[in-house]
Formats: sequence, C-alpha cells, structure tokens
Amino acid sequence: MRTKSLTIVLALLLVTATFPAAASAATTVGVAVDQDDATGEAVVLVTDNGTAVENATVNVTGELAYAGAGTYRTDANGTVTLPEPAETQNVTVVAADGDATGETTVRLVGAEFSVDVTQADDGAVTVDVSRAGAAVENATVEVTVENGSYAAAGNYTTDGNGTVELAAPAENVTATVTASEADDAATETVTLLALSAPLDLTVEQAAGVEIDVSRGGEAVENATVNVTSDGNYSGTGTFETGADGTVSLAAPTENVSITVSATADGDTVSETVELTTEFVGEQRNFGQAVRAFLDALRTAGFNGPPGRIISDFATANNPGNADDAPGRSDASDQSDAPGRSDARGQAKKDAADDKRGPPEHAKSGQDGDDSDASKDDRVENDADEEDSEDADADDGDDESEDDEKRPSSDRGNGNGNGRNK
Repeated sequence: MRTKSLTIVLALLLVTATFPAAASAATTVGVAVDQDDATGEAVVLVTDNGTAVENATVNVTGELAYAGAGTYRTDANGTVTLPEPAETQNVTVVAADGDATGETTVRLVGAEFSVDVTQADDGAVTVDVSRAGAAVENATVEVTVENGSYAAAGNYTTDGNGTVELAAPAENVTATVTASEADDAATETVTLLALSAPLDLTVEQAAGVEIDVSRGGEAVENATVNVTSDGNYSGTGTFETGADGTVSLAAPTENVSITVSATADGDTVSETVELTTEFVGEQRNFGQAVRAFLDALRTAGFNGPPGRIISDFATANNPGNADDAPGRSDASDQSDAPGRSDARGQAKKDAADDKRGPPEHAKSGQDGDDSDASKDDRVENDADEEDSEDADADDGDDESEDDEKRPSSDRGNGNGNGRNK
C-alpha cells in the first residue's frame, strides 16, 4: 500500500517537471487623454483597474511636428501634461507599467485659427489669417457674397504676412470670407460698404426756413435733422427728411442763430445760420410793394404793356433775392438790376404822395360854393397832376430825349408834365 502511494507521488512530480505552470496572461493599463479647451493643453491619465498608476512610462508621437512628442513618467496622480500643438493633428500615446501596456490615438486641436476682415476708409478690404496670433502663410481664402455683386469674389492664397487684399465694392454687399489651412478653418461674415459722396446740407430762409439734405446731388430721405437755437425759436427739435430730402420750419419771431445737424448712413454734417424777423417782414410786405409800384405807374401816366416792367421790379425787389438774405451763400449782386432803383424810388415817392395834402389853390376857398364831391374831385385831379410832375422830373433826361422823338402834339404843354390835358 505504501509502495503504491509512493509510486503516485513520483508520477505527479514527473508530470510537474515535464509541464511547468503556464505563464500569467498579459495585462493592459488604461490610457485616457483629455484636452483643455481654454489652454489647449492635453492631460494623459494612466490607470490599472481604475487606479492611477504612478511612474508608468508614457511615449507620445505626433502626426505632424509636435513639441509634445517624447517620453514621460506619470506623477503620483498617474498623469502627464502635454502642450497645445501648433497645428491640429492626431497624437498617439502609449503607456507601460511593467509588462502591462495601453495605447490610444486622439486628435489634438491646434492653437486658435482665425480670420479677420477689415475695411479701410478708402473702401479697401484686408483679410488676415492667423493661428495663435501668428500669421498663417499659404492659407486658402474664399470670398462669396449673399446679395448684390462684388468683383473681388473668388479664391485667394495668403501672403507671407497671412493677408489677402481685396478691392472696394462698387455697392454695399454682405460678404462671407472663409479661410482654411491643413485641417483648420474659420469663417467671418461682414457688410462691405461702397464709397459714397459726402453728405450735403443747405439751410435757407424764405417765407419760412427750408433745410435740404443731399448726397451727390440726390435727395437723402429719412435723414435725421436736429435743430438748436440760441434764442426763442419754435423750429427747434429733431426731424426726419421726406422723400425730397427736405424739412420745412416756421419763420422766426425774433432774430436768432440756429445750428442744424443732419445725419444719414453714419455721416453727419452741420451748419449755423442767422434768422431775422426783418427778412420775414420784407417778404410779408412784398405784395404791398408791388401794388404800390403799379399805382405809381398809373400815376406817371404809363399806358404801355406792364408785364415786362412789373416782372423786372418783382425780380429786383423780392426780399428772397437780396444779397444779405439769411441763409443765402450764393446770392449775386443785384444792385444794378434794371429798374431796381427807379422802381423803389417811384414806390417811395408814391407812398409820400399819399401823405401830402391838397394843393394851395384847393385851400383858398375860391370854390367855396362847390359841393364837397366837386372839391374832392379837384383835389384828386390836382394831386394826380403833381404826382405826374414829380415822376417826370425824376425821369430827367430820359423823358426829354423821348420828347424829341414824339409828335409835337404829344409833348405836353411845356410845364414838365408828359400828359395832355
């Protein structure tokens, strides 16, 4: 029995010596990589069954040139920190702890890739492409427009400064600019403005105050107009131009200085003018002056077509044509306008005649037995005769020259009066 047992033990020993115990199965470690969006750094974590592995070996290789490529040892937290890559690329990380290994490949985003579009005062457009603040050469730039037409739309390549220069648009357009390089891309949409003529503003006082806003000779609708005054003026405030580019304000009730500012499409222009009540009074009395001039013509015995001479008088004496009319910067000198001084003189004379009393012989009482109506008729006739004499005296040499050309029957009775009685 003992012999049999010994035989079994020897057999087991022989089997064990012939077939050694199988080697332990190979194990792996966990490898995880996380990139910080704010800093761009990547943190490698090595674990074994969820536990951080200190002093594990970490080998890093990049798809492109990568400053973080190399071999590291994990810290007490089982981590290794890698720098942000200059360019976006795939990075492979292999970790080993004894015989246990782990591997992973991740895509690390490079430094910020951006495109910036600016328009200068002269309308020129510049596209800048950069990565982490550094210019990106040979980046592809595509320019498209959503509305209108832009001659600079198309594809370009950045120069050594990372820029592309584009011409000013002929009209306002919305452009989309896309820049790309390697696996990076960035897009910006901007509104590009066409060059335009400067904003023009004119302020004129006539019956009221007229404000005109234009650009390149064209009326500017919906321009904002602001009016301030150094005195009491009802036209102060903020207004908006109509389709004809104008704003109409009331005439002043006192002499004031107003400042008018107009704003449209980001442009502002202003003008300061003096408004006077004297000008308003002249306009108001102009119709009375025309009527007085007509009365003076009739008094002087004028019996020809009045159209031309009345037109000349109106043109010469309209307050709106005066050299010193408020708001008129282009008024021309009309001091020598035909009929100007004569017409005014005649109108003033006529006004003076209205205040003159009856002639002396009408006061003598020699016609005391006449009726009041007859006296009035004589006074009116005598006044007409004296008015005619004064008017003829004012005409001077002109009348005498005309007399030489008239038939003797039309030259009057030699007393200076050009009318036949």
